[in-house]
Amino acid sequence: MARLKICAASGCEEFALPGLPHCEEHEAARQAKLKERRAKAQTSEAALAGRRLYASAKWRAAAKAFLRRHPLCMDCAELGAIEPATDVDHIKPHKGDRRVFWDRSNWQALCHRCHSRKTAREVFHTPRGVSEN
Repeated sequence: MARLKICAASGCEEFALPGLPHCEEHEAARQAKLKERRAKAQTSEAALAGRRLYASAKWRAAAKAFLRRHPLCMDCAELGAIEPATDVDHIKPHKGDRRVFWDRSNWQALCHRCHSRKTAREVFHTPRGVSEN
């Protein structure tokens, strides 16, 4: 039987939900806040500009050619694993800036799992007080 833990929310003395850090009330609030952050990230001006760039035939052709030349995930390779690359990642986020978007020295080949992890870290885990420039 799993041990009961106290909710991680400051001042809360309720038991956390099994396998989660928060009680039902605080977990619901955390999920709502996360949903709001995701929606905001998807509708930002930078996200919309980026979506337009990624939808272009020019990008699809360039990304396909890049992956032919760089067929393995760079992050996995650093760990000694061999994984096919599926995504072209912008090392420095372009935030809709066409110059940064098309700078091939800013591209790297990643598998989908590594690319998703990196993108989530950039979008949802920007340290507080740090500018997003």
